[in-house]
Amino acid sequence: MLKVKHSAQEGRTFIETLAYIMIMITITAGVASIVSRSYYRYECSAIQQDLVDLHKAITKHYAADGQYANVKWNDLCEDNLGPKSIMPTRVCTGTGEDMKCLCKIEKGQHIFDGEVDIGKSDCDEAGTYCMTFYIEFHDLPRDICAQLGIKSWTTMAGSDLERMEINNTLWYWEYSPIESDASLRTKKLPAMVADVSEACHEGYDNRIKWYFN
Repeated sequence: MLKVKHSAQEGRTFIETLAYIMIMITITAGVASIVSRSYYRYECSAIQQDLVDLHKAITKHYAADGQYANVKWNDLCEDNLGPKSIMPTRVCTGTGEDMKCLCKIEKGQHIFDGEVDIGKSDCDEAGTYCMTFYIEFHDLPRDICAQLGIKSWTTMAGSDLERMEINNTLWYWEYSPIESDASLRTKKLPAMVADVSEACHEGYDNRIKWYFN
């Protein structure tokens, strides 16, 4: 009788152990899911802030010029301007007044590992006077593409959004003096959620290009 009782106790212990293991697996999976979602929300917030900070850095740096013919990464690297998480690696040589800092590569990189380009746009024939500059994010996930595409920009003062391209669709202000690209499907700003969602396709190769004046 004692032997049977001992066997039953072992059986209960084994079942209880399995149950404990399953509970711990469930709890661990739940915690991992929460951490993953929280980090993703952080990434979503971070990329939007990086875009805003990069925009501010460019407008601040070239404000004295009154135009954007010289917009390039090396200027920002030289003056150590722009969000650290998105800037190309900064390499400095020399010391003191002879120190010179340049970008190690001519591309930035956003938090989702896609390239970030900046440059001049809407220039005169000589390329010496440019009305706008652009910021371009490559390789965006669809939901991030949609979130960035519907972002509201200041349109009453300062450096404003002139137009926006998402993949093969262009948004522009109705009375803008700058001609739109006739090769793209065009829509009017402000961008509607449904239109942005349609322009951002499945996958991780979405591209958004913002033009600011």
